[in-house]
Order: sequence, then structure tokens, then C-alpha cells
Amino acid sequence: MSEDPKERTRTYLAAIEKSLRQLESVNNPDALRVIDYARRYVADSKYFLETGKSTTALASVAYAEGLLDSLSIIGLSDSRGLTRPS
Repeated sequence: MSEDPKERTRTYLAAIEKSLRQLESVNNPDALRVIDYARRYVADSKYFLETGKSTTALASVAYAEGLLDSLSIIGLSDSRGLTRPS
């Protein structure tokens, strides 16, 4: 993987957006709150990328990834990013 922040951000955004699509049917309120935060960080990342702030964009998308990982850590999703029933 490239060390260029712009390229890394684009790579992470593609992966995170795929994970978010897999989570569209979630109905667990706690998971939905975390997913909402992740979506906001993705939106921020896109904004920063468009405005030439690629390092900040990378940090934002990394936060989104961490939030989605946390769902798995606390048992609200499995390793594929699919949320377990509540």
C-alpha cells in the first residue's frame, strides 16, 4: 500500500463504504449510533480530500474504520462487518 495520504485515503474510503453498505439492515440502536458516527467521519474524510487536506482526510477515515472495528470487538458484528441481531 502506498504511503501517499491521498491514495491511502481513497483505498480506506472504498473499504469503509463497502462495510457500511453491508451494515444497512442493522436495527440495533447502539450499533446504529456507532455507524452514524462512522458515516460522519467518512463524509468529513471526503470533504478534506476534496479540499486538499489529505492527511486530515486519512485521519478521519481511520477513525471511521476504528468505529466499525469496535462493533466487532464488543460483539455487535462479526469479522465480516455484519451486525449480529440484537
